[in-house]
Amino acid sequence: MSGASVIDATRRRTAPAARAVVRRPTATTVVLVATLAIAALLGWSRRWNGDDAFIVFRVVEHILDGHGAVYNIGERVEAVTSPVWLALLVVARVVVPAPVEWLAVVMGLAFAVAGLGLAMIGARRLEPRAGRLIPVGALVWIGLSPAWDFATSGLETGLGTAWLGACCAVLARLASTDLPGAPNTGASRPRLIGAAVLIGLGPLLRPDFAVFSAVTGVALLVICRHHGRRTLVALVIAAAALPTVVEVLRMGYYAALVPTTAIAKEATQANWAQGWLYVTDLARTYAIVVPVAALIALVASAAARDDGRRRIVRVALPLAGALHALAVVRGGGDFMHARMLLPALFALLAPVAVLRVRSPVQAGAVAVVACWAFVAAVALRPPAGTAGVRDGISDQRSFYVLATDTQHPVTLDDFAGYARVEHGRRAARLAAAGRRSLIVDEGAHPLTDHTTATVVYEAGAIGLPGMAAGRDVYVLDRLGLADAYTARLRLDERRRPGHDKPLPLSWVWGRYGADGAVPADVRDAAAAAAEAMSCPPLRELDAAITQPLTPQRFVANIAAAASLTRLRFPSDPAAAAIEMCSGGR
Repeated sequence: MSGASVIDATRRRTAPAARAVVRRPTATTVVLVATLAIAALLGWSRRWNGDDAFIVFRVVEHILDGHGAVYNIGERVEAVTSPVWLALLVVARVVVPAPVEWLAVVMGLAFAVAGLGLAMIGARRLEPRAGRLIPVGALVWIGLSPAWDFATSGLETGLGTAWLGACCAVLARLASTDLPGAPNTGASRPRLIGAAVLIGLGPLLRPDFAVFSAVTGVALLVICRHHGRRTLVALVIAAAALPTVVEVLRMGYYAALVPTTAIAKEATQANWAQGWLYVTDLARTYAIVVPVAALIALVASAAARDDGRRRIVRVALPLAGALHALAVVRGGGDFMHARMLLPALFALLAPVAVLRVRSPVQAGAVAVVACWAFVAAVALRPPAGTAGVRDGISDQRSFYVLATDTQHPVTLDDFAGYARVEHGRRAARLAAAGRRSLIVDEGAHPLTDHTTATVVYEAGAIGLPGMAAGRDVYVLDRLGLADAYTARLRLDERRRPGHDKPLPLSWVWGRYGADGAVPADVRDAAAAAAEAMSCPPLRELDAAITQPLTPQRFVANIAAAASLTRLRFPSDPAAAAIEMCSGGR
């Protein structure tokens, strides 16, 4: 046989195999990829960073400078709600030579899109038969403009979406393959341990995500119940191990059981009335009852035809979402429009992120969702700017877009036209010039000698001003997110969510005003504030967060963490001095 004949024969033998390897993407794959691409484009079109994100960024810079996970140098206060998000930003900032603001935007968007993709993968595993799938739950997510806004924003929302999507995918995989009596197809013990560790991360993303961890953790144990008691105990230990270690570190480092943000917002106290306003703000803006009712119908109809393990997954995530939404409502919601309810909505849609329609009821629900998603994506928006503040709730992104006249305010320079940024930069200039100053109501005054800071800057919003002021300026947070004392004021009345306990200026003067500089109208109250600061409970708090972190201090902080977390005192300085110095708490 000639050489040409051999080549032709070889081509004829290998051609079918080559054609078999190259497969065209199915229509379902195209639809799913297109869905993710649309979600990514919508998130990118609304890229931004909010004021609260810059609180995180300032802590990141302090960590990289070797000052620890603190907001103000020399004072151990946990001003960041999400330890995992903080850690990821620190690692990214070390690895990638890019501004932390852009790292937060890109990472947040990547996590948000990945979370939607993982939810679709998980929902696909819950559909055992072949056929074309419709991204019905994903359509709900794409239709919500707050989902676009908080895909970035610099906060941990995108990371939370990724975690919820990963929990959905992992549980669906175990429910689909972990069958009793079939060890070759069931999950290995390391895989089960990995799933437990993943599910246990919830409280480290946000303290309120413990609700999701609890419900999905129970679902994991039920799915794996045939593995035996020892394995189930190992799963519980694996899920609890990392949160327990972080909690011990928090107690020893910050002398608190929860982040200072949770203390300031009094997260454990009920505020049903404001929480109801938060829900209705979302409901009336997007007619949210329409997609929620459709999703509940789809989850119920899909669960009815599932086997036991798949039904557990199908029901567990929406149940966790309902409980989380209830906790959000009980706590009063948030001042940012829709943000705190997004995780609950995502948990509801995740098990039906994609769905195979097999009944008229399902077809009708899908049609309703599709029509709603189109209308919502095109037309439904909250009021913008200052006029959009309703019941203490506002569309934060549109507020900053209008305040900066920038469509995509991402970096600190993008906020240069915002007055509070200039105030922060003024404080930075005073510090650079070595002019010891107390900045109160934007006026510079003499600073007391007992503080090591060159400039103390009193601020009501501490993200953008704090980042602009620089690391050498002590920024006093009058709302308590980054101030251990303000956070522990006793709650007198409910105000705007997250802004319930503003620190009276008499405390600012009493803590940092130089003798003779205190205005006459607050002189008595400032003296009372200074006296209260010298009382035993507040001296104990000061020692816990400012003394060098020796092993002895770490152990003492652990012992005091519970009592210091419970510590509250009156906002009136005279009443606080009487109560604190008489031994009351």
